[in-house]
Amino acid sequence: MTFLNPVFLLLLVPCVATLWLWRLPGRYMTGARLVVYVLLVLALARPAIWLARRSGVIVVVADRSASMTGAALRQQEEFVATIQDARRGEGRLAVVSFGADATLEHAPQHASFNRFTVAHDTDASALSDALALALSHIPHNSAGRLIVFSDGHYTGEDPLQQAAFAASRGIAIDYRLQARPAADDTAILRIDAPQELRAGEGLLATVWVDTPVEQDVTLSVRRGNQRLLHTTRRLPRGTSPLVFRDMPDAPGVFAYHVTVTPSLPDALSENNDARFLVRRQGGKPLICVPASPQSRLPELLALGGVNVVTVAPDAFDGSLANLAGVSGVVIENTRADALPAGALQNLSAWVEHAGGGLLLTGGKNMFGPGGYYKSPIDDILPVSMELRREHRKFAMSIAVALDRSGSMAVRVDGGKTKMDLANLGTMEVLNLLSDQDEMAVLAVDSSPHIIVNLSPAGNVRATQRQRILGIESMGGGIFVYEALAAAARQLEKAGNGVRHIILFADADDSEEPGDYRRLLAALGASGVTVSVIALGTEASSDANLLKDIARLGNGRCLFTQSAHEVPRLFAQDTFMVARNTWITNAVLPRFTTALPQLSDLLPPNAPAVGGYNLCYLRPEALAIALTDDEHHAPLVAMRWLGAGRTLTFTAEADGANSGPFAQWDHIREFYAALARHTAGPVNTGASGFLPVQTPIPGGVRVTLHADLSIPGVSGADLTLRVIRQAQGQHEPAVQILPLAWQTPDTLHADLPLKGGETLLATITYPNGQTDVLPPACLPYSPEFAPAATRDGAATLTALANATGGAHLADLSRIWQTLPKQSHRLELTWLLYLLAALLFLIEIFERRTGWLASRLRRTTISSATDEPEKPFSTKKTSPKKPDKKPPSEPPSSPGAPEKTEPAESLLQRAKRRAGTRTR
Repeated sequence: MTFLNPVFLLLLVPCVATLWLWRLPGRYMTGARLVVYVLLVLALARPAIWLARRSGVIVVVADRSASMTGAALRQQEEFVATIQDARRGEGRLAVVSFGADATLEHAPQHASFNRFTVAHDTDASALSDALALALSHIPHNSAGRLIVFSDGHYTGEDPLQQAAFAASRGIAIDYRLQARPAADDTAILRIDAPQELRAGEGLLATVWVDTPVEQDVTLSVRRGNQRLLHTTRRLPRGTSPLVFRDMPDAPGVFAYHVTVTPSLPDALSENNDARFLVRRQGGKPLICVPASPQSRLPELLALGGVNVVTVAPDAFDGSLANLAGVSGVVIENTRADALPAGALQNLSAWVEHAGGGLLLTGGKNMFGPGGYYKSPIDDILPVSMELRREHRKFAMSIAVALDRSGSMAVRVDGGKTKMDLANLGTMEVLNLLSDQDEMAVLAVDSSPHIIVNLSPAGNVRATQRQRILGIESMGGGIFVYEALAAAARQLEKAGNGVRHIILFADADDSEEPGDYRRLLAALGASGVTVSVIALGTEASSDANLLKDIARLGNGRCLFTQSAHEVPRLFAQDTFMVARNTWITNAVLPRFTTALPQLSDLLPPNAPAVGGYNLCYLRPEALAIALTDDEHHAPLVAMRWLGAGRTLTFTAEADGANSGPFAQWDHIREFYAALARHTAGPVNTGASGFLPVQTPIPGGVRVTLHADLSIPGVSGADLTLRVIRQAQGQHEPAVQILPLAWQTPDTLHADLPLKGGETLLATITYPNGQTDVLPPACLPYSPEFAPAATRDGAATLTALANATGGAHLADLSRIWQTLPKQSHRLELTWLLYLLAALLFLIEIFERRTGWLASRLRRTTISSATDEPEKPFSTKKTSPKKPDKKPPSEPPSSPGAPEKTEPAESLLQRAKRRAGTRTR
């Protein structure tokens, strides 16, 4: 036993002295009080004893990546249950699961783990991150142990680094191998092909195929949608090369797909299809997305000496791989929703981080009315598109009717629900309105619910923002007629000239339209327009109804499958209602002193344009030409974003509203100058660095060889901008990484890759030049790599050997592997409890005397029960009888004897208490 605060033992001296000087009444009171004092003093000194017992934290590390079969995933839950059932004593259990990232699913605790719930990106195995997370949840003053359920395959950092850290803390890593069957797996091991070709150079690629037995294998090769090869070969058991050639016919990036089909059953088909990317050098073309097939803009650009590739809006490939092969993109009078999903997100990242160029030309379908306000490219343009009060001709009254049916409760990427994004869209409308405008907001399911009555927009902004953002889905469906009728009632009291209804609805769940045609006819007669923003496609079950509502309401029906697009579509419709951001008055361009930065061949005067989109110059942009009307709006503007560039020509390039400007003698040079600036400067190669990108297992390595003879090269700080995009992901991820000097003349960085991911890396040199490296990808997900290329069992064995762990066949014994530890058990609480109980007994005794009376009776009883003395022969004189007092009369025979009533314990306690008070 030990005392944590032994100084308090000195209090025993004054306690004993106090009781010696002031003793308590009664035979036992002083002793009892002394014991109480001793217990209290001992409690203050905090006595403790040391006990040895097994305790600590067991952390399960479970691999939930794509390399694990469904049976293995179910088996992991059984493993965890076995470990839980065997837990004894103070041991705690934690669970960490991992795929492309690691997540703590069950914090260290005694409570039971139910099941795995986290949905991982299964395209990678971050085993090292999972081990680091597991180790962080074992306290430094506690014993612990990890057990890994995995096939041992990993991506990213080597997990042996974490094994060294675990060994330094004395934490062992055990494992249970869950390997996928490796037999009968025909697979593509790798593809040897160059990442880049010189102009005129042909492609020679080798596909290495591993077969478990001799069999016929069919090889199919496609470049994009074009089939290059389809042949059957007899391959022996083992690894065999299959070679094919190709000659790309133009500069750019080409995607090749290779498929191997075995004639015998295959255990794993995911590694039979592979892809790779090849960039052919040469002058990169400029992509032009024209307003229509009849547009003359591509022809004008080509006449100006620009290498132009014309692409229809719906055929525009906005993938990173395609953008890496072009110098710039020109979009002419095309609505944002006419482009494929994700194209604008990729354009924004490509311009800002990969040195691309983007040019927008004006028209009725561009800028604000075209849906580019609040789009992914809005922030990178040289002009802003907000609606300003001073340029508004009419005040507006807008009623927004929101579908809050059960389908709106579904969550989308980012954690928000569809209802949340509809609320944000409503706020976009409110933010575009001025104080002179009015707004009403309704939420509709089977009946309308007024959220905000028609009120001035300024009041709504000041007092109703949280109410609008707090609208929640309440189940049921949306009754379309009720929504339109309630919105119409709100606009009956509107006094503004422009009155408009925005109906937001699920294109697969719009019910009870009622007599909507009669209602819309009445609204049209009173000047109210109706637009529909539909979550779905034109093939959805209720799409025709919603399109008919927009047609009869003289509005627009905007469809989207992505809920994230909803706020932008709300803003786009509001721009269309305002109608005055497209100015149809003919205005003369007034070129600024910055014209030579665009071209020194253009004269300072030009004919009038027939119309333009009213926008405003951003502070960081440069105006090349302004309108000569009262707006002085930017007509031609440019902006630099790192190595990238954006330009805007807000007039219509070719069409009914292009005006005399389209017939200008210098129109060819004007558009060629815009195209040259969009394409960007030509890299002269005088940076002093030679970049090389080479594949490594699970990614690529970027190496820069420095020419130290060039001043400023040695020790230069270089950065690498990396854009990543997975298949099906609209929003690319951007990283800015430092390039580290490895030797006096080389720098390098390793970039891991996932299976369906495309990576585009750009190097920025000290002189401002940039190098966009060839796009890179893996053949397929590393989770499906053949067992012949990696040994997961060896990885797990190495982890166990480095930390003192083992392969556990009997999981129930893992708790017995925890070391016994000495745990301090304090007795303070027990001493306080005993002192309190003894003090209560003392109070009870002082009040009742029960213990003293019991002891006295015991003494009397023992005296009465003494045995008689033996007979004595000694003569004794007889005793004289005692005389009775004369006052007491003799008792008559047979009369009852009078006795005093016995005094009860309660009466005796009261008597004693009265004596003490007197």
